[in-house]
Amino acid sequence: MRDAIERLKEFRSERYLVTSLYLSIPPEERVTRPPLYRTRLKTMVNQLSHWLEDNNTLSPEARDSIRQDFQRLEAFLEEPSNLEGEHSLPVRGLAAFACSGERLFEAVLLPYVERDSLVVDQTPYVRRLFAVETDFGVNLVAIFDHRDAYFYLVDIQGIRPLDAFSFIRDREMLRPGVYGVRTPSGLTAQHGMGERNVQMLKLHEQQQHLRKIAETIRELRRTHPFDRLIIGAPDDLASALPTYLHDYVRRAYAGRIPAHDKMPINQIYERVLNRLMEIDREQESQLVHELEETPPAMRAIGLRAVLRALEWGNVRTLLYDVTFTQPGMLFYPSGAIGLSAEDAPEGTVSVWQMPDIVDTVLERALEQGAQAEAVHGEVRARIQGVSALLRYPMPE
Repeated sequence: MRDAIERLKEFRSERYLVTSLYLSIPPEERVTRPPLYRTRLKTMVNQLSHWLEDNNTLSPEARDSIRQDFQRLEAFLEEPSNLEGEHSLPVRGLAAFACSGERLFEAVLLPYVERDSLVVDQTPYVRRLFAVETDFGVNLVAIFDHRDAYFYLVDIQGIRPLDAFSFIRDREMLRPGVYGVRTPSGLTAQHGMGERNVQMLKLHEQQQHLRKIAETIRELRRTHPFDRLIIGAPDDLASALPTYLHDYVRRAYAGRIPAHDKMPINQIYERVLNRLMEIDREQESQLVHELEETPPAMRAIGLRAVLRALEWGNVRTLLYDVTFTQPGMLFYPSGAIGLSAEDAPEGTVSVWQMPDIVDTVLERALEQGAQAEAVHGEVRARIQGVSALLRYPMPE
């Protein structure tokens, strides 16, 4: 993916425009015939085709290139094998970029896409790829039971076992009729030594096991830096482990997943993805609450207020309704965004009409280094389509 991003960042064309697609592909939509994600793409293509017919500023060559882009995107989605992740890893989103006139086509499979978008513009809308990669981060997954421990690194590229750090404790075979537990020294405490002593040995063994896991995680934090720690373990071990973690490791702890050491790694990846979605929804709720509690001078409510904040480079966090759309305009050479011709700044030479300006707002905010957070469910009404937390107070 990194190579594709670098190529897209450098792409420029003097004659043609670039078509950028972001499409959500949830698992339940794959079983319908035709798959619902293909139907959604056709709807977006039809809407953009009407805009294309009404646009008189495009050359015949540029117009034909865009039509070919649409055809290439639909053909790509018609082949199910194009949406299969490496090693059967789950794919829930697609980012694709096309400029047929320049023979450009790049497709990137993603673990998720928050908002469906189909945009035609002068450059690829590539910054949402960076946003997905940053949000997903690097996650250390520790899966352990009372004897063994396995570690994995999970990022947007996939899942990688860290076999050099995993450990499997030897089982000691006892002769028939003899029962016992392993002591820290490796000896066997046989039945008859007293129930209390046996339980104390078991407790000590568990403590040693958790300490070793915590020490391994601390070492991994140094050798394989990660953003979050996620664990899969029995209840008693999962609840106890955080107390053994070093403080700076404990701050990265991001909860549990239902997983065990016999689970295929593609299923572990999917469980991690589900947990990250839960964390994202929790963060979304916190940010909407912060927006409501923030003084008026430090927030922008609604699209027009957000556009003004973007002009000042003053958006710290952009909150956007995943279903909200709004026609708008781009003014050149300034690159300013507006909702009508009256918003054109002085010196405007040309106007580029957009059937949906929200994707451009999202791209611009990411370009300025802002955090972007999709808002779902009932709380969407509270942000009026698009809102923002600001870096500094806006002047009246």
